[in-house]
Order: sequence, then structure tokens, then C-alpha cells
Amino acid sequence: MLISDLILDLETIAPIDLAEVGDKIGLQVGNSSSDVQRVCICLDVTDDIIQKAIDRQAELIVAHHPLIRAPLDSVTDDGPVSRRVLKLIRANVAIYVMHTNFDAAPGGTNDVLADMFGMTDCSPLVINKRDSLYKIAVFVPEEHVSAVRDEMADAGAGRIGQYTHCSFRTLGTGSFVPLPTAQPYIGGSEKLEEVAEYKLEMVCVGSWLDDVLSAMVAKHPYDEVAYDVYELANDPIEYGYGRVGNLKTETTLDAFAELVRKCLKPKYMKVEGDNNKPIRRVALCSGSGSGLYKEAARAHADLYLTGDTKHHDILDANALGLAIIDAGHYDTETPAMRLLAQRLQKAYAGSPIEFEYID
Repeated sequence: MLISDLILDLETIAPIDLAEVGDKIGLQVGNSSSDVQRVCICLDVTDDIIQKAIDRQAELIVAHHPLIRAPLDSVTDDGPVSRRVLKLIRANVAIYVMHTNFDAAPGGTNDVLADMFGMTDCSPLVINKRDSLYKIAVFVPEEHVSAVRDEMADAGAGRIGQYTHCSFRTLGTGSFVPLPTAQPYIGGSEKLEEVAEYKLEMVCVGSWLDDVLSAMVAKHPYDEVAYDVYELANDPIEYGYGRVGNLKTETTLDAFAELVRKCLKPKYMKVEGDNNKPIRRVALCSGSGSGLYKEAARAHADLYLTGDTKHHDILDANALGLAIIDAGHYDTETPAMRLLAQRLQKAYAGSPIEFEYID
């Protein structure tokens, strides 16, 4: 498998258009046309991580945080970043980064964190993109319906919440008369044909619509593909950073803090607020989200969980009635990267490619 093929799958999980402007995501080191069989997944590209990847004979490291965060004036052994880049090049190990796009994506760092605490009715704490929904209805001969569905799904159609390949199909009869210049898949020129066809329906967000339609037409056996596209009145899909939602049952700050310790096992944790404060609505932001406490308060959260909190932000959050838990930048983001390794290994089960999370 080529690195470029794997990147297409990674960008389906965390679309690049969800990234913050200026974020250094994507392939940072390496050749996308190189083969890959072993992939190491991590949070930060440290010297230790690079050596472990080399020892495992990995061709690719998928990281959450960018290795290259600013322009490099040179690639030498002098600076820590350029030294790592040089070592990766010498070892022929590529680096791919999925950062703020993975934070904002469904099933990304923030959703994983919310799921660990059993939060329901979640929505982004800060919305940075809204995407309209469309319904695609395409008419496909019976023997090709699965192949066309899978091709459309691989391009991004059929995603509903945490499910992919969602579709509905209805069996019917299609009729047509090929003109003399046509090249029909079934039937002869100027003769009425009736064939068993499925009406295959799938939803798609607007930003992926063109790619899905191109994939659908390319896979469809007919030279003229009959399909309809409808813009839906459903609420648009919202993407953004952080999550706010409800716990299934009310608890206290002290009890929720114990749950955080059990789930994340942070080395250090700050808890600010009355231990007996009732907690039902929770806002969170994985990584570094100290400044989003105002959004958490506006969302009527009882508690805000994040990392890298600042002293004055904590004081102001408490003044707004918010309890604060700082479970650390590292410990609030690693669960999603661990799960990403498992998710990819399951998706590629039966293939020679291997995925491993490295701490």
C-alpha cells in the first residue's frame, strides 16, 4: 500500500478543511508514493518516538501534534526539530500530522473524551464550520449496487454520526431506449429495454458532494448515469472544537473528578470548585483550552474539563460559577490517538499493514 492511499483514509477520518487556518497538518516529511506496511501512531514526534519507529521498521508515523510548527531555515543536527527531520529522512520514515482537523472531526479527540465520561446530546463548544446535507439518489443495475455504494461511501457519502456506509435501496424497474450514438451497458440500439434496478439513496455533506458524485459516476457501469441530488432541510452538520453535553445522572465535582482520574490516569490534575457542587452539564476541550471557559459558561455547563489552564482563567471561571478540572494537555488527547490505532487496525484487518500506538 502507498502512503498516499493511507492518507486518503486518514483525511476521511479528519478532513483537512476542518483544520484551523495556519495549522501545520498533512505530510510533513517523506514521500507519499512510498510503500507502507508498518505505521506508528503517537501524540508528539519526540526523539524517543522516532527511535521506536525505526526499531519497529515503520515507514510512517501518524502524529497529532506537528513536528514542524514554523519554517525551517535549515535541516542540520543543530536544532531539535531539524535534527529529528534529518533523522527521519535518513531512516526513510515519513510523518503525517492530523491536528486541529482531528480535534474538530466527528469521532476525534473531543468526541472520544466525551464518550469516556458517558456524555450525551453533545455538540461543539465552538463552531468553526457548518455544512449542509444533501441526498443523492442514483439508479443502479442490481449486480452493481454494492460496488457503487462502497465507492460512494469511500468518497464520504453515507456518514451519519458514528456510522459509515449508511444507505437505503429500493428495487424497481428502469426503462430506456439507447439512441444510435449511445454505448449501452445493457440492450441494443433503438430498442426499449427494461432492467431490474435499485434506487440507491445516501446522504452527503456539501463539501464532499463533488468528490462523491465523481466516484459514483466512475464506478457506475452505465455510460449515462441517472441520479438526483436534493438539498435537505435537516439541520446542517456542525464542526468545531470542544464538546458540551449532559451526564446521564447528576453527580458531584468530587465524584466526577474520581471518574476523570480512573479514565485518564493523569500524572497531575487540578480540581477547582466546591467538592459537593452538583454536576450534570459538562463542557470539555482536549489539549489546551484554557481560554474557552467563557464559551463553557455560556453553554450553561456546571464543569469545564481541559488542559493547560491559566491561573487567571481559573479565577474568572470560578466567578462565573464553573468548576474546573485540568487533567493535562497530554492526558486529554492520548485516548483518541490510542483509539485511532485500534480503529485503523480494525479497518485494515486481513491486510499486511500494521498499526501500533506508541506512548
